Amino acid sequence: MGFKDMLISYSATLPHKRMVSDRIIMMEPDEIVAISVLGLSNEGKFAFANAPGKTYEWLMDTLSPQADAINSTGFTSDTTLTTITVDNAKYFQIGDVILIDDEYMWVSAVGTTTIDVTRDFGGTQATHDNDAVISIVARNRLEGATAVKGHVTEATTGYNYSAIFQKAVEISRSNALLQQYGIGDVVNREIDKIMQEMARLLNRAAYHGQRQAGSSTTARGFGGLEALISTNPTDASSAALTQKMIEDEVQQCWDAGGNPSLILCGGWAKRKIASFYEGSVRTDRSEKRGGVTIDHIDTPLGISLDVAVDRYCPTDTLYILDPDYVGYITIDPFFEESLGKQKDTAYWGQVVGEYGFVVAFETAHSYIYGFSTTA
Repeated sequence: MGFKDMLISYSATLPHKRMVSDRIIMMEPDEIVAISVLGLSNEGKFAFANAPGKTYEWLMDTLSPQADAINSTGFTSDTTLTTITVDNAKYFQIGDVILIDDEYMWVSAVGTTTIDVTRDFGGTQATHDNDAVISIVARNRLEGATAVKGHVTEATTGYNYSAIFQKAVEISRSNALLQQYGIGDVVNREIDKIMQEMARLLNRAAYHGQRQAGSSTTARGFGGLEALISTNPTDASSAALTQKMIEDEVQQCWDAGGNPSLILCGGWAKRKIASFYEGSVRTDRSEKRGGVTIDHIDTPLGISLDVAVDRYCPTDTLYILDPDYVGYITIDPFFEESLGKQKDTAYWGQVVGEYGFVVAFETAHSYIYGFSTTA
């Protein structure tokens, strides 16, 4: 190197100490919104007995249906008394008042596949098409008549399995001894980091969990929202998400007896929801501040829903839930344990936990999937 009368930072680099933050910034977020809003330990809410278990069941029952349909082509009889073939005669009872289109009738007898009715019990006698809806709207029993049996329902069971979340931690002896920027105790830091990773995976499993019974060679897993909600989901078929879509799904849940109060969605859906109400939002913000944040919406049915945005929710899917009937259950909470060391290590152990997931009264929930994430 030639003679220099001045040392400058660009050439004399060897002795320089690096300026390093003494705090490690996690590059990925550890938010767990689904866990936060659905709850992690819901065993009491679902009244589980004999817990814990790798398989768990919840009991469900319904009230007797109050609707059926005509199952005969061209129901045109003009007689006062007539017989109607229906889809499910067992739903009816002598004394039922039924409504088909605008005509009321009175059920006088119930057969295996038919009901006998008195026409023109109110309204105007008319022609009714096959598959026309029959609504049971009242019950008028004859005075002094013998008691008759009607339709009864039996309890059914929903079920799911538990899933084991685990990750090992191994720290060499030398690595634990060396001083490191931002790390006071490398073992505890790794354990804390893995706890966060496991919580994030548990959060994601609410959306992606696949129900698997498991075996000695196949992993056991719990089904998430999409595995357990089967009645109301709607495919948007790449159309833009609209306010009407959401309100239609809310009504489906409401018609089934549910009262959903939570929307779980990703960032794009949250933006779309905000755009629906830009012209009608109530605010007392300063005029120097722009933008709309919608965390709560009211629907025409009088049902109010909280809107929770979760960065791990599938981008093209929005979930409408009744939190009274959905949530995680804890079989064994996340914990850290040391394992028998076989190497020159400062620590050899694992973080492990076992959890389940419940969606009871599945008709009270819904989700919209496949909507556009650009329009």
